[in-house]
Amino acid sequence: MRTVGLSAARSAELVFLLLTSMTIWASEAFAKDYCASDPRIEAVDLSAPVSQGFLNNMQAIGIKTIIRYYDHEDETLPGKTLRRAERDLILSNGFKTAVVFQHHNDQFASFTQLRGSQDAERSIALATENSQPKGGTIYFGVDGPWKAFYELTNIAAYFKEVYTRLVGTGYRVGVYGSGLVCNALLANGLAETCWLAAPTAWPEYHAYYQSRRWGLAQLRSTQCGGRNVDFNLVNGTAADYGQFGL
Repeated sequence: MRTVGLSAARSAELVFLLLTSMTIWASEAFAKDYCASDPRIEAVDLSAPVSQGFLNNMQAIGIKTIIRYYDHEDETLPGKTLRRAERDLILSNGFKTAVVFQHHNDQFASFTQLRGSQDAERSIALATENSQPKGGTIYFGVDGPWKAFYELTNIAAYFKEVYTRLVGTGYRVGVYGSGLVCNALLANGLAETCWLAAPTAWPEYHAYYQSRRWGLAQLRSTQCGGRNVDFNLVNGTAADYGQFGL
């Protein structure tokens, strides 16, 4: 009986390992499929400066918009911030660009009124540097699965500061985050556009995705053009999700 028990346990372990490996393989295979021409995928975001070679690769698969970051001077990653020279390179190759502000926005402590004010001012300065047209959208990241009342209250206070300062200078506020956060901020008039974050386990992802109230829906990270990137679905081929260009 002991021998049979060990054999059964071993068999169960082998089945588990097989299923796990198949799931990982399928996930990787599907992720690689993003690095191909697909009319539903119009935008790609990445946290490092682009090169001509990378842009050539993106042109070959039909990408139309390169999404880059705004950040404070003490960047969370070297080269994370979109600067004028890179913006010029992107636009001169026929792409649009879009921007998201993120500076430790994966840490709940970042969501205060003071940080909202500071992040808004920095984003306005970078929008000016990059000749981002008035009326355009600047997204602000909410990179976590927060859902408690006090968490949503702090996030709303942060966005109230952001919204007040950006609207006064002619820019629109977008939010990158969960379905729950997108719904709460748009419903309360503190953001105008949702960029639905990739993690499907974050609150209300599936319901918000099905609602089609998002401008962009991020896919999970993959490798393409020699870079770690995130591809994004757009909500219609004529969608205005904050992209700008020449």
